[in-house]
Amino acid sequence: MLNQKRIDNEISKLMQIKDATKKQLIQLKSNAPDGTTLRAAMHGESVQYYIRTSGQDKCGTYIKKKDRSFAELLAQIEYNQELLHVIEKEISELQNLQTIPVKNPYATALEKINPLKRSLIKTPYVSDEDYCLQWIKQEYPKMGFREDAPEYYTKKGLRVRSKSEIIIAETLDKYEIPYLYEKPIKLSGNRIVHPDFTLLNAINRKELYWEHLGMMDDMEYRNNAFNKIRDYESNGYYQGVNFIWTMETAKFPINTKAVDCMVQELLKICRPS
Repeated sequence: MLNQKRIDNEISKLMQIKDATKKQLIQLKSNAPDGTTLRAAMHGESVQYYIRTSGQDKCGTYIKKKDRSFAELLAQIEYNQELLHVIEKEISELQNLQTIPVKNPYATALEKINPLKRSLIKTPYVSDEDYCLQWIKQEYPKMGFREDAPEYYTKKGLRVRSKSEIIIAETLDKYEIPYLYEKPIKLSGNRIVHPDFTLLNAINRKELYWEHLGMMDDMEYRNNAFNKIRDYESNGYYQGVNFIWTMETAKFPINTKAVDCMVQELLKICRPS
């Protein structure tokens, strides 16, 4: 049997979307004459848009390029109306304990709109997959390497600072979990740090950070490492929540089996479904 709490949460979220969509639809309709709809048609290799003022108006009046904003308005109205229908149907199904919606209603409603009109519509929804693709492409200042620093590269050509970082990076690659290497973040006091790996929680769309502490048998390094962990904690980053740390010494190197198991657990939140 489906989890009732999950069903109730889904209904609550859909009701919020429904209310927001209704409010926006009322505002949109106030800027368009009653009964006005949009027709889209291909003309050669371009799309042309026409205003229909009634159901009997089959062709409609051509919308000039300078009036494209009115075509966007009519397309948005059509989309919001379709979105309301989708949401109401899914709420009804959930209330009857049938199923959890497989697709986001924003995407489902868009699929029901004429493809020629979709470029006119602004949807507040971005799929997890598209969000991750945008996230992974972000630009940020990179840390340099000393001229005499050893050169370690992953199979994908990413330069890292140790063999253990190769293990972590290639395990993330193995399970197709997107990550950013040494992306800077700001802690309190405007202090900038560069976590070894930044991952994305695809569920809540927040980042989590992975630090590998590789020389814990060196006393000075160890003290600095513990200070670093304290700094993360004082800024709201906690082990197992939004922060991961692994460690090793010369006698006890990184546990590759444990890293593999950790990354498999991360699959649940860090790879778009």
